[in-house]
Amino acid sequence: MPAKTSDARRRELGAELRRRRESAGINGVDLARKLGWSQSAVSRIEAGLGGVNEVNVIMYLAHCGVSTPEAGEVLKLAKETEDGYLVRVDSLRTLILHENMARRIAVSAPLVVPGLLQTEGYARAMISLPGYDEAAVKARLNLRMSRQRLLRSQRAPRFIYFIYEAALRCPFGGYQVMNEQMLHLAFLADQEHIAIRVVPFESGQIATITGALTLMDFADHGPLAYLETPTAGVFVEAPDGIARCRYNLGQLAKDALNERQSRGLLADLASRYDRPPKEHRAHCPDILAKE
Repeated sequence: MPAKTSDARRRELGAELRRRRESAGINGVDLARKLGWSQSAVSRIEAGLGGVNEVNVIMYLAHCGVSTPEAGEVLKLAKETEDGYLVRVDSLRTLILHENMARRIAVSAPLVVPGLLQTEGYARAMISLPGYDEAAVKARLNLRMSRQRLLRSQRAPRFIYFIYEAALRCPFGGYQVMNEQMLHLAFLADQEHIAIRVVPFESGQIATITGALTLMDFADHGPLAYLETPTAGVFVEAPDGIARCRYNLGQLAKDALNERQSRGLLADLASRYDRPPKEHRAHCPDILAKE
């Protein structure tokens, strides 16, 4: 099994294989012996550094006691996709994996507050959509909240967020939820490793074109971008795609308020949401009015 350069698909597959091995209570040395592989081969595959085909994956899983239906799900991760691009319908777990390995994360958020920065009330308002029962809502909410442990980790990446003003003026969950969310953002903006910069309405062209984007830089391998859509997530490693993402984020840095100005706007919005209008008009709430 010749070594290959690490990429997002191999790292995701390696992490899942390691999880299956550990769940079976088997250490890497014993598994390598059963497979007739070297211990380094197992380690490299689990780290996303080794070349691996579907036959190797089936052998690996069989020796970990994984059932045929479960093995079929893991095999989906082993399938090759277009070089430099990885599409995941259920993309959050893949995103979390790479966020926890990154040393720097830059985010563009044009429509909603980014997931890592959401309060529980705001997240619940977003997740509680038609078609989801309470059990499904709780499961999704727990995953979102547990994801935020990264912000408090001793090895947390350096974050920079570019949040379009529209995302801060759309009252998800009502005024109390938004008041708490603005106060939470203002608190996070004071953390040394987190920069929050608001892109004003009048400078929002690049923000709307860029869309929901996360660009992650790593110490041990090349950058990875994540583009979020309503139906799937796309992970990008292709150099031209990364260059375009980095260019757009650079433009946002020129358009956005600085950190001090952004904290001031967040505090102002928190105050406004603390005083809801007397007559709520769903199509155009007073909070949206610009002074």
